[in-house]
This record gives sequence, C-alpha cells and structure tokens, in this order.
Amino acid sequence: MEKERITVEELLRRYAAGERGFQNIILEYADLSGAELQNIDLTGAQFNYVNLSRLNLQRCKLLSAQFWYCNFTDAKIYDSDLESTRFFDCNLRGANTSATCNLTCARFTRVNLQGAKLYGSGEDPCRFWDVIRPDGVFSPGFSFYP
Repeated sequence: MEKERITVEELLRRYAAGERGFQNIILEYADLSGAELQNIDLTGAQFNYVNLSRLNLQRCKLLSAQFWYCNFTDAKIYDSDLESTRFFDCNLRGANTSATCNLTCARFTRVNLQGAKLYGSGEDPCRFWDVIRPDGVFSPGFSFYP
C-alpha cells in the first residue's frame, strides 16, 4: 500500500472531524506535543522528526509504525497496540506505557529511555539496540530488555 504524506494541520483537522483511520501516513517535521489522540489507527505510519512530547495516546493502533528522530519526552501511551513498532534514534525520556499495551516485537534502536516506564505484554519480547536504559546507563549492542 502506498503511503500518504500529510501535514500536522491536516491530521488534526481530519481527527477533529471524527476520522480515526490514518494508516500508512507519513508525517515529517511536525509538532504534536501535548496532543490528545484516542482510538486513532496509525498502522504502518511513518513519523520523521516529529515532536510528540507530552503526547497522550489511548486505545490506539500503532502496528508496524516507524518513528525516526522523534521526541516522546513524557509521552503517555495507554491501552494501545504497538506490535512490531520501530523506534529509531528517538528520545523516550520519561515516557510511559501501560501494562495493557501490546509490545510484541517492538524495536528500540539508539533510543534514550532514561526515566521511561515501559510496561506491557507481548508474545515475543521487545528488542533493544544501543539504548540508554531507564536508569541512565548506556547499554551497547543487542538485548531483550534495556
């Protein structure tokens, strides 16, 4: 399926109008800090250089979404499906996920997890490469837990 490039203004306008299906979108160089998004479907979405700090996501689908150079500082993601979601070079400092999040096969590559609370379940574990762990210590290489 081909990806659709949209602006943050278009995303927020369509969301406010009641649309929840934003599968396979590309959003770049945008600011969604402090946004409250519920029941949104971002399956297969790609976010590049997006400020998602203090974002509040509830009951959302992020299956196979990709986040490149995004800021998730103090973001809250609850009751959401993050199966096979990829985070590359992202700042997740202080971010929280709830125990009801599906983190099956989520991947974290070169991310800052300092102060983050990653709760959740999954059939297969998360994978971490070259991360700053929640305790602030750099963990080089591969691991199943930061």
